Amino acid sequence: MDTQTSKAQLRSRIRAARADRSLAEATPTSSSPVTTAGSVATAAWDLIREAPVRSLLAYAALPGEPDLDPALDEFLSAGGTVYLPVVTTVGQPLMFGQVTGSMASLKPQGRWGIREPAQDGELLTAAQLLSSAVGLDLIFVPALGFGADGARLGNGGGFYDRTFGPHGAVPLGSGPRVVGVCFAEELDLPGLVAEDWDLRIPAAVTDNGTHVFAD
Repeated sequence: MDTQTSKAQLRSRIRAARADRSLAEATPTSSSPVTTAGSVATAAWDLIREAPVRSLLAYAALPGEPDLDPALDEFLSAGGTVYLPVVTTVGQPLMFGQVTGSMASLKPQGRWGIREPAQDGELLTAAQLLSSAVGLDLIFVPALGFGADGARLGNGGGFYDRTFGPHGAVPLGSGPRVVGVCFAEELDLPGLVAEDWDLRIPAAVTDNGTHVFAD
């Protein structure tokens, strides 16, 4: 079995599990449910508060994805600055826009229905986002899961690899802290092997807190 086939099978399995999770959380069995997605947001907020964070890059969750909105809204209300990725052209690196209201104020955009900042505002390239003028302190990278060494399983579009990977527009190095986001059951995925262009992540926040990957 080749690497791409293995990744496709992992994506299919995890997406099905997330769909089941989303359905279960939509039909709570108690009067005061605590969702797993909320726990991921709590772990993200705990991480933000550990060190001075002035601005960060995150993402607006799709149904079934770990939802960081509560943590991001808390950060925004405290005066923090949040940037989100914007897909401008398929096959090209991501652009980035600043959130000027709450996360709930964002509207789905484009072919995938992802909530994005309005494109009538100024969009930044990856190089501009990581410049000293912006002063980005933290990057949250969404994933379907991770291998034991931080190999990331994305959705298959290659946007994060094309933007921040070793051969991307601006490879991540000694700049902002980089943290992945997934559910705890999506860690240590068997058989996940990173290619030389794939983005590797040093740690991830999950519903069980922060997990640091082996070197």
